[in-house]
Amino acid sequence: MQNRRTILGAAAAVAAFFSVPALAATDLATFVNQIADEAITTLSKADPTDPARAAALKPILLKYFDMQGMARHVLGAYWKKISPEQQEAFVGQFTNYMASVYGQRFKAYKGQKLEVKRVRDQGPMATVFTAVAEGSEDAGARVDWEVKNDGAAPLVADIRVEGLSLADTHRQEFTSVLSQHNGDITALMGILKNKSLVN
Repeated sequence: MQNRRTILGAAAAVAAFFSVPALAATDLATFVNQIADEAITTLSKADPTDPARAAALKPILLKYFDMQGMARHVLGAYWKKISPEQQEAFVGQFTNYMASVYGQRFKAYKGQKLEVKRVRDQGPMATVFTAVAEGSEDAGARVDWEVKNDGAAPLVADIRVEGLSLADTHRQEFTSVLSQHNGDITALMGILKNKSLVN
């Protein structure tokens, strides 16, 4: 009986040690600020060319964003129709494409500041509501960060700009392309590759 209690106690201790508590609201606010600060600092230091910005942004996407989850979302029902090897290849090409698109858009950055307004924690998913303003009198554009908060580390699952989901926007674009090519994932990946500035 004593041995059983000892084993159960040890098992409980191990489970507690390896369990990952969800981040609190203040930590999630810090997490989003960290992403913004790191992205701005990294891209500002990169050579002022689109390929250089894309290359600088890619590690940030891989570190802070749920790229596999986003890739699965943007493909919709097509995700289950392709092989695991194709899924893996698509995640990589999708990441390169996203780094290229949003790395290029950094050219429009003029020193805007991100301010966290509030955090809505809904268990495994949380929303960090922020505003991006150009000056103290500017109300700022609303930017909501959907954060997956149930793993070893939080990951951004989507960003909504003035209510418009970036993941949903790309899903509409990609599913339209796939429907035009009879669901051929290689056709979509070829298009993404041609638009990508980084490998």
